[in-house]
Amino acid sequence: MEFTAVCVWLDHQRPEGNNVSQNKFKLQGGLASLAIALAFTATPAFAQQTDDAAPAAEEPGAVIVVTGTGTRIADSNLVLSNPVLGVDAAEIAAQAPMSIETVLRRLPGAAPGVGQQVNNGNGGVATLNLRGLGANRNLVLMNNRRLVPSTLGSVVDLNAIPIAMIERFEVLTGGAVTTYGADAIAGVVNFSTRRNFEGVDLQMINGITERGDGRQFRVSGAFGANISDGRGNVTIGLDYTKTEPVRQGDRAFSLFGRGSTCPASVSDANCATATAGPIQGSATAVPAALLSPVPTTGPFAPGARFENGQIVPGLSDYNFNPPNLFQTPLERFSMMAQANYEVAPAIEVYAEGLYTRSKVRTELAPSGTFFSSQVQVPFNNPFLTTQMREQLAEFAGLTPAALATAIANGTNVPGLLVGRRFVESGPRVTEFTTDLFQFTAGVRGKITNTVNFDIFGQYGESNRVNTNVSGNALLARVNQALRVNPTNPAACADPSGGCVPLNLFGPEGSITPQMLAFIGTPTSTFSTTTFETAQAIISGDFGVTSPIAETPIAFAVGAEYRRYSGLTFGDLPTSTAGAILGAGGAVQRTEGSFFSTEFYGELIVPLVEDRPFAHLLQVDGGFRYSDFNTTGGNWTFKGGVQWAPIEDIKFRAAWTRATRTPNIGELFSPVNTTLTNLTTDPCQLALGTANATVSALCAAQLAAVGAAPGRLGSIPAPIAGQINTTGGGNINLQPETATTWSAGVVFQPTFAPRLLISADWYRITVEDAITSPGVGDVVSGCFGQTDPNFVNCQLIRRDRLTGGLSGDPGSVQGLLLFPSNLGQIQREGIDINANYAVDLGEVGLNFHLNANHSMRNRFQSGPASFNRECQGFFSVDCDSVMIPDWSANLRSTLTYKGFDASLFWRYISGFDVEPRTVPNTLQPGVVGSFGATNPNRVVGAYRSIDAYNWFDLNLGFDVTDKIRVSALIENLFDKDPPEVGSTIGSTAFNTGNTFPTIYDALGRRFSVTIGLNF
Repeated sequence: MEFTAVCVWLDHQRPEGNNVSQNKFKLQGGLASLAIALAFTATPAFAQQTDDAAPAAEEPGAVIVVTGTGTRIADSNLVLSNPVLGVDAAEIAAQAPMSIETVLRRLPGAAPGVGQQVNNGNGGVATLNLRGLGANRNLVLMNNRRLVPSTLGSVVDLNAIPIAMIERFEVLTGGAVTTYGADAIAGVVNFSTRRNFEGVDLQMINGITERGDGRQFRVSGAFGANISDGRGNVTIGLDYTKTEPVRQGDRAFSLFGRGSTCPASVSDANCATATAGPIQGSATAVPAALLSPVPTTGPFAPGARFENGQIVPGLSDYNFNPPNLFQTPLERFSMMAQANYEVAPAIEVYAEGLYTRSKVRTELAPSGTFFSSQVQVPFNNPFLTTQMREQLAEFAGLTPAALATAIANGTNVPGLLVGRRFVESGPRVTEFTTDLFQFTAGVRGKITNTVNFDIFGQYGESNRVNTNVSGNALLARVNQALRVNPTNPAACADPSGGCVPLNLFGPEGSITPQMLAFIGTPTSTFSTTTFETAQAIISGDFGVTSPIAETPIAFAVGAEYRRYSGLTFGDLPTSTAGAILGAGGAVQRTEGSFFSTEFYGELIVPLVEDRPFAHLLQVDGGFRYSDFNTTGGNWTFKGGVQWAPIEDIKFRAAWTRATRTPNIGELFSPVNTTLTNLTTDPCQLALGTANATVSALCAAQLAAVGAAPGRLGSIPAPIAGQINTTGGGNINLQPETATTWSAGVVFQPTFAPRLLISADWYRITVEDAITSPGVGDVVSGCFGQTDPNFVNCQLIRRDRLTGGLSGDPGSVQGLLLFPSNLGQIQREGIDINANYAVDLGEVGLNFHLNANHSMRNRFQSGPASFNRECQGFFSVDCDSVMIPDWSANLRSTLTYKGFDASLFWRYISGFDVEPRTVPNTLQPGVVGSFGATNPNRVVGAYRSIDAYNWFDLNLGFDVTDKIRVSALIENLFDKDPPEVGSTIGSTAFNTGNTFPTIYDALGRRFSVTIGLNF
């Protein structure tokens, strides 16, 4: 037996129904060897037996349908022009993941998404970020159909994917925009579930780190049976997962928070040779710190602290690292049921139901007053000593007589900014509980022998509750507890609600459990998204062929109605800016919806087959027209060509033009203030007066908010390396446009049929991009020029009292980062894939390589900004799109009878801190880099990250023909992540002195999988 055709780079929809076009293979060597050789490849070469065919490994000439993602045309003899990355269930099982997000995050060419490695910034949703274009620019599908999103930004929660039911998944870049929707700009990941499954498949995974923490447990089962003599099938999948936390305080490299930059007292030369950043925490600490009122000059500037009954110079410093997490706990239960039944020889009805409940927990350092200008301390507070009162009065310019009057009247200390950490409360714990369900029902079958139809409808809903369980404090109750009854110091002036007087000025332990019980209470926010669609598809061929080809011209046409709606709101404290101390801005009610009516068509035309210099010449194309109620109608197009001069080699190229309509969040989100990282404020302390140009810019920004001019020279540095940013939606947004080009070659020599090599170049350009400026765009854009009225300078709103960029979110906006259609994004790179299998008697050896070379990673926030190049760099503006120049996965597997040993190598090349292109060359649109942090002030040891290699070893054996046991060691050599401090990137991705979404922060881990199949 021998192969007569090998379509291992196919790129189209998995055929559904019992009667589909089929591609026949003559087998050589057995199906098992082929499946192993193609298990982890850039092509969806997963041989799937048709519903009515006997097992291919048992019957010569058996029918095999090779399937994939990227078109509605269900003909396995047709090969499209876009490359596909395919991963099957065996590869997923070899990685023993708790969530499929872990597998996707490891794919070369993907940027960090939100998952278990994100703590401060985790919204309870695991996301995919293909090509670093954002989680809202790729689609997540199941069985070629959409899933209900879990956010107002149309992002699907990967925690909802039931691993027990996954048969394989494929990732397609570019060519899916006409097939599945123009919002698939970065690509599509399509999960194909088990179909027509018979039997029982049980798996249990138990794992733990070498340090004894971070336990992970997952048990899953798939149960399937045929009914009515094979006319139908019912399959049910169940999955339960529970993981435990890993704290930053339990790893030596992250025990103490470190700044990424050198103190001002260290020269540039000494900074370049520094081996570690300064230990750096938060000024909101114990003892309480004081920013105002303090003198703008002298030993108390820019801040002081309450200690031993007096106010002494210098801020406090709290180490917030230990309670933060490297692995957020996850508990998830999911259930999926699917059924199909042949009601007539050519008609099949089918249904799918999915339900998932997931609970994600984050833990942050204890809350505190965080220098809120709304915290009001009266001069007669009994926890203030006489010396403290006198010092506060002196700082505020009050005479002794005025102080006496203030004490008698209970007057508040004017302009007070105090930072007291409630360390006695323990960490701030937030639980994100999501209930998601989706139902699909449809009918499919044949119109003629070669024309199929599929009609289906879907409805899905996701409901998420975010509950601040413990460790928080309400501003109103803090203020109530600070106003004490002058005649009874043990009671509050307003005793309602069981008020207990609060001591902000004592040492650790001075805040009692009774005090904490009064000022803290659980608070919640609620989010609901719904999705509904109806589609009708006709596909196949009418038997028409090119005069010099044998394969008929294939087509697909379809119509689709789709509607999304979403609602987010909070309880009273969460919906009030500043009401919850340290929680950022208010969660304001956001509600919106949009719907679209869409029509699409596709055509695949084999022009020449089996001719000299044209083993295959084929073109394909498609269109989609989408009419949205929010933005009107728009068109999407794609086209491609393939040419195989001989059977061994194929060249392919494709082009797509897509438009993405703004989602609910981008359109309707209200204005809100949140936090991000900034190491150095150009206006802080002496920096604000060291240069005449900078001084003038800082003075103008102070004047814009009515701050005292005397603040210049004493503006505090960002608190804990964090500043406020303010953003929201924009109802005037229009669709963005994306163009994707790709070209590649596939080599599968007939003299080595088990060798396959492919290389594909791609370039994705998004114009009129719906984006917001980054921190560096605003800061560098303003301070890289001289005009205080420049557009980027107008986006800086400082604290009126201190002049800083940190503070109460109710009064300090910080940087204004609102979305617009002014951005441009571009990605360019090459995907390389190779597979090879060797049989040495009873021993098999297989190699599967998947690599990416990224060459361009650019973002321009607006016409007035330069075009930022982030390729190979890390910074506040680049860490969310942190893609290395080179990344690769290589799995090598040795098999012998029922035993296999598999080594998985993961590689990423190095990074450098974002440099600063000469400012006078940073003209609008010019490509360059200009990080918000001066690289000359970054600790020398933190300025670059070396290339990293990790190795995972999986050993498995068949105990019996029904029981299999495997053991996995991840991070085999226990390699620590690079240390770069915690203030060089954004809050979500740069934490614990590293980038835990990119690098392994947990260390060596062990897990055992037991499988039972019958």
